Amino acid sequence: MPEKIFSGILNYALPMKKYLSILLAGFMLSTQVMAFESDEEIIHKLYRNSYTFWQEVRNDNGTFQDGYHFDQISERGSIANVGMGLIATAIAHANCWEPDAEKMALHTLNVVAGRDSKISVPRNKNGTYIHFYNTTTGEQVGDDWSPVDSAIMLKGAQFIKNYFSDNKEIAEVVDYLFESTDLTSFIASVEKGQIWLSAYEDGSFVDEDGTEKHKTLAFNEYMIVASIAYQQALRGMGADAAPDNDPIAFWNKWYETTDNVHKPVYETSSERIEVLGVNPNWFISKFNFQFNNYLVHHYSNSDVYQSASHNAARADFAWWNDQASSERESYEWGSGAGSCPQRRPDGSPQGNDNKYCVDRIRKNGDRSQNESMVVSPHILAGFMPQLDSARDDLIAMYRDDQQQAHYRLEDGSVILWRYSLDHPEWRAKAIQAVDFSTMLFGLAALEENLGMEFFNKYNHYYDF
Repeated sequence: MPEKIFSGILNYALPMKKYLSILLAGFMLSTQVMAFESDEEIIHKLYRNSYTFWQEVRNDNGTFQDGYHFDQISERGSIANVGMGLIATAIAHANCWEPDAEKMALHTLNVVAGRDSKISVPRNKNGTYIHFYNTTTGEQVGDDWSPVDSAIMLKGAQFIKNYFSDNKEIAEVVDYLFESTDLTSFIASVEKGQIWLSAYEDGSFVDEDGTEKHKTLAFNEYMIVASIAYQQALRGMGADAAPDNDPIAFWNKWYETTDNVHKPVYETSSERIEVLGVNPNWFISKFNFQFNNYLVHHYSNSDVYQSASHNAARADFAWWNDQASSERESYEWGSGAGSCPQRRPDGSPQGNDNKYCVDRIRKNGDRSQNESMVVSPHILAGFMPQLDSARDDLIAMYRDDQQQAHYRLEDGSVILWRYSLDHPEWRAKAIQAVDFSTMLFGLAALEENLGMEFFNKYNHYYDF
């Protein structure tokens, strides 16, 4: 039960016995309600409530919060959540949940384009956006001039442009954003498959002292950056596009096919599961596959990449099974990112007992990259288009008597979020919106809702 709900109950000076009776009665009532809900009703509830989450993190001035906080007020916005939020807005409009979606989308786009008189989001010399900013003042938070967060914003902008294809105002501002946010320079090495993780404010990657920014390798969510850079290179060069141009050559070598990327193998007693990754021994967090799936047409429309997501889901499920925990149910799995317990070596809580973790599976069931065994429901949801059993597992997680995955938004809407098998008393104090996006997207991608064709249609930005 989130901190807000606890605090609301504890404000009353009730005798402990009466307090426990109220809690027990509430739990029993909730359990009884769950018992009468059909699978379809549960899916619809989670689907609709997952959009309610996005309504909560969108501000009246068109910006999007970094996440939903249970115990504090935050003014930290995220440029990536602009992109995810725009896609969420399209989903809501397609379901008739948001009649003002078109107006809302244009408002947000004008803010990030610097055309709103009340607030603008900082950009560096080559147009890359700051990752975090103050949603009231627009002031930058930190110095992460981020290509992947800028790319996610651009993908969301292009998605909403396609969705509202008759709106010329939206089309004009999205084209401006695409043309003024140059990501082509982030290709660090075609030969090595490297992309710069961030830039300095002047757009460079090496400062006066010779200190370089860090780089990352293919394959991961930086496929989104490579996709934008590829689009920009082709569009800028037109008929004269040369295959040895860095962004084009990079895309052709590392993402057009999967031939050149590493494929670490997760082995069980009965099978070997090949998964895309950055080196032969390292598995990436599963959100990488899901972000690419929903935002990059070449991924969502490819049998090879869909198979890669299927394998990633199977490997994740196998790793959780290899933990051999008697307390774990078969539907409890999912290795993603978000809030996790902050503990001392002896297992006791430290500080506010919350930090941000990027969980990964390891070979041979090694749990060193998820020490608290944190389950990510949004990863189950994000894999539903590629793994049929994930839908049933998500429903079972919702129905679980312990309700560990249940979190309530301020209006009472129930959504599913991360919890720890090792520390069942722990509760997340924040829900990071960029990570939670795959809950809504996965539910939208179910055939009973909008289906993957919805994403394939609107994430198809350019034909060359």
